[in-house]
Amino acid sequence: MSDTPNKLSRSAEDYLETIGHLCHKNGCAQVSDIAEMMGVKKPSVTAAMRRLAGLGMIEYRQYSPIQLTEKGARYAEGVISAHRMLYRFMTEVAGLQPERAGEAACMLEHVLTKEEIDGIANRMGASRSES
Repeated sequence: MSDTPNKLSRSAEDYLETIGHLCHKNGCAQVSDIAEMMGVKKPSVTAAMRRLAGLGMIEYRQYSPIQLTEKGARYAEGVISAHRMLYRFMTEVAGLQPERAGEAACMLEHVLTKEEIDGIANRMGASRSES
């Protein structure tokens, strides 16, 4: 979920979202932390990091901490804010239980456009940054 015209795959967005959370919490991300948080194997993370680095989304060197580039940070923040807004919508409006709301928000953040998510936020009387 981003303002950029080149939409990433769901997998790439999930990796960026995870890196965004880890960077916010720890200042950087490590392959092992990403693997644990996403429930995937380290070689899968390493392959994804190479792809994201090639797209200019992260700074990655093997065995070094992972940092988001400015472009990657903007994209990650877009995915994270979309998830938060959709989670709020799912719990407050749709009445879903928190776990199911999280699952639904994760699915929807990848298929709805920025404009659609902003529309949901407007109808809820909030901006995505407030969620």
